Amino acid sequence: MKKILTVTACAFAMSAMLLLASCGGGSSMYNDGTYTGTGTGKSGDITVTLTIADDQITVDEITDPGETAGIGGAEAIADGTFKSQIEEAQSAEIEGVAGATLTSNGVKAAVEDALAQAAA
Repeated sequence: MKKILTVTACAFAMSAMLLLASCGGGSSMYNDGTYTGTGTGKSGDITVTLTIADDQITVDEITDPGETAGIGGAEAIADGTFKSQIEEAQSAEIEGVAGATLTSNGVKAAVEDALAQAAA
């Protein structure tokens, strides 16, 4: 009987510890606000402006003044492909666009830059 009580008490204590640990401190990953990051694309700088509210990332704007239409992923910026990928991933870990490696990497770098500012 004593052994059963000891096992039950241990199980209860472990459950309580797990419950308290899962509650966490309530701290956010990012500070709320609007952040602009920069990355290097095929033909120059790419900027990504993000708004973060309650750890939710929304893409406000992606600019690519040097990227050429038809190559380098300019269409993926214009048609919202990168925007959708960033908002779906809620991070810089996006698939990118086939045939537009340099632009994809520039967008990723710009998002990473903006998120680093938000984490500071």
